[in-house]
Amino acid sequence: MTSPSTSSTQLTVSCVQFTARDDDKDGTIRKCLDLIDVAAEQGASLVVLPEVWTGLGYSTPDRYREIAEPVPGPVTDLLAKKAREHDLHIIGSLYARTAEGRHHNLTPVIGPDGEIIGSYVKTHLFDAPNRTDIRSGTRESDKVQAGDDLPVFQTGLGSIGVTVCSDLRFPEVYRVLTLRGAQIIVCASAFLSPRLDHWEFFIRARAAENQVFVVASGQVGTEPVSGISFVGRSMIADPWGTVVATASDVEGVVTAHLDLGLIEVMRHRYPLLDQRRPELYGEIARTVG
Repeated sequence: MTSPSTSSTQLTVSCVQFTARDDDKDGTIRKCLDLIDVAAEQGASLVVLPEVWTGLGYSTPDRYREIAEPVPGPVTDLLAKKAREHDLHIIGSLYARTAEGRHHNLTPVIGPDGEIIGSYVKTHLFDAPNRTDIRSGTRESDKVQAGDDLPVFQTGLGSIGVTVCSDLRFPEVYRVLTLRGAQIIVCASAFLSPRLDHWEFFIRARAAENQVFVVASGQVGTEPVSGISFVGRSMIADPWGTVVATASDVEGVVTAHLDLGLIEVMRHRYPLLDQRRPELYGEIARTVG
């Protein structure tokens, strides 16, 4: 194998983290837009927002319906304006309502021209009815319909894969995105407290095993209406699994400077993807039970 090229692609990425309030959608949106301004001031060209950032939707059985909007729609129009103003790519998940009345946990990828490059619909929904740390348990599939594709988006920053929260627990998702060419894999999350240990080691493992950058933004604190708490600790990991930036346990922005050339360097030093043996892995795609 030849040595990696000395050329590199530098970019600055920011994770925005905050608490999305179920009882104040307008205020939550204003807060998010202000934090996007902060990320832009820090030089970001990619800004990652949390999961369901316009409102958690768990305080009542139907609150998510009140929060949901069409995409494109008023909220994505506001993000598009910020993207054009600051020359940004913006990625984050929200409740989306289709023309047919279905609902999705959807993540639009907005380019610096304000156009929606594409969207990802969360594929691995958070169904945990027996979790004792969540009041009455939870079944995300009672609210939204899962997606059935793992797209990789070609952007001016490189190839970007998108995941949402509980997708992080499924290494197959990240491997498929890597095999489809993703250099950066974004995770928009509302990862529940107290699972900080899971949050960090999943991010580091997904980055290290695929030799990609993982940029993971999360909600933080306690949503006051539902009483549900979040890990926060928005985090950026490099292709060696090293955490290069972590947010504090407050609302705010964490920013890191990435060199995409490091992907090639790591894969040259340890060609994991070349050493795969797919003929051994058939059971991975089989249904359990």
